[in-house]
Amino acid sequence: MRFFKTLHFLSVDVVLGACLFQCLLTNIFLSGQFPPLLVTLALAFAVWTIYLVDRFIDNQNPVFHSALHDFHLKHVHKIKYLIGVNMLILLFLVTCLPKYLIINGLLIGIFMLVYWAFLIFGFFKRVKLSKEISTAIIYTTGIFLYVFSNALESNMVLLALMVFLFLLLALQNLVLFTCLSNSDLKGESMLIGIEVLWIGLWLALLFFTQLSIFLLLPFLLTFVTHLWIHYISKSKQWAWVGEIAFFSPLFYYLYAVIST
Repeated sequence: MRFFKTLHFLSVDVVLGACLFQCLLTNIFLSGQFPPLLVTLALAFAVWTIYLVDRFIDNQNPVFHSALHDFHLKHVHKIKYLIGVNMLILLFLVTCLPKYLIINGLLIGIFMLVYWAFLIFGFFKRVKLSKEISTAIIYTTGIFLYVFSNALESNMVLLALMVFLFLLLALQNLVLFTCLSNSDLKGESMLIGIEVLWIGLWLALLFFTQLSIFLLLPFLLTFVTHLWIHYISKSKQWAWVGEIAFFSPLFYYLYAVIST
């Protein structure tokens, strides 16, 4: 149990969830294809590095303390080395990617530098939940990057709706656990608004597009898991379940294997 808790504290579950959804979305928009292994590895190390750096900056002047923050403070030197190694691996992977992905990835990198500058200089503390919104946008953009770059013949309206669906899913996760960690933060109305909007969008995609329920089911499973945490458990200790909920594309792949 301690081993899995360490993986959660190091955001490994976030990395795996991002890679699984990247594969699912590529499968949806690129005719059953999967992203090349190199692309998935680049996403994995990019997401991992970003989350580790984000935790490191957060811990310089934490708004609230938690077991996660305490873990990063206790192992700060080891995590610095891990960030350095991750950056070296990521740099090597990026140089092997197609030029169009490198250019698009650099644009996201610029946004990340601006994001970290805002984080360091306290901008996010002045605007409620702006950090969560910014993180959700960057996270979603990174996961859709390969699809954006290759789905030129796809239905752009459907792609935009799926981007918004996933963005709301990521935002639900971030706002939920920020509110559970900081009871003084009044984000309940925003969270409920996200949930209502997400349900409406998911139903619209189900009934008015060609997407099968089995393709949309992973999104619903992740959403319902967060609903359970929001309304039933109401505890920050279930954060790891919220991250594992992003493993839901595995159910789609399991269905695909069984059906064949």
